[in-house]
Amino acid sequence: MTILTDTVTHLERDARAKLRTPWPYVESLADPLLLLLLFAPLAAAVGAAPDAASGSTMQWFAPGILVIMAFGTCAFIGSGLQEERASGALERIAATPTSRSAILAGRALRAALTVAVQGLVIVAVTTPLGLSFSVVGALVAAVVLTALAVGIAFLSLAAGVALGSAYAFWGVLTLAYTPLIVTSGALLPVQVAPDWLYALSRANPMAHAVDALRALFAGNLADPSIVVALATAAAMIVAGAALGNHALRHLRA
Repeated sequence: MTILTDTVTHLERDARAKLRTPWPYVESLADPLLLLLLFAPLAAAVGAAPDAASGSTMQWFAPGILVIMAFGTCAFIGSGLQEERASGALERIAATPTSRSAILAGRALRAALTVAVQGLVIVAVTTPLGLSFSVVGALVAAVVLTALAVGIAFLSLAAGVALGSAYAFWGVLTLAYTPLIVTSGALLPVQVAPDWLYALSRANPMAHAVDALRALFAGNLADPSIVVALATAAAMIVAGAALGNHALRHLRA
């Protein structure tokens, strides 16, 4: 029970700290909403989503925006550990008897809860605009999105501990951002991309999550992309937790 108790403690601590500065949450939600309201009509006009169910571009577009929102919310949380490392707070926390896994898990779960709330907002906004779904499909989609969010958060936190400076952290994230968004297929269908670009998309966990969410909102509960998305998210969680724990054990002031 120690790991669970420590995780809840770090979850509460991180949530209280972040609630004092809510602007990042507003920003990470505003960008996906603006994409929905401004980019979706353009996508419909040029036929970017030829396979959209019932002719609804929103049915095709909204699941991708949910994945982009999860990435925008979770990929940056490693910067918080960079700040704590610079102030010496992280070293003091790591020196306590608390579980190192809990240090990471508490923050990752806080980010996932944020994604869940933001996801509800996006679904509420897009439903009147053409998004349709079953209750079961939406619940499974929530599981897939949450798993992806936790995986991204763990990897971001591991990078935040492992990289020695904020410049390095933001440099890596900046280099990764555009390739990950483009190959995710969230904004434009990668199925019509050149073979080499489509092959790259298969190495992007976000692309599998986009495929799974589109299938689930379309009611295809047996689509194999769902299992693939969950498996890749689980691999991200395991890899992020292992790398983060290793970095915390070798933390230097």
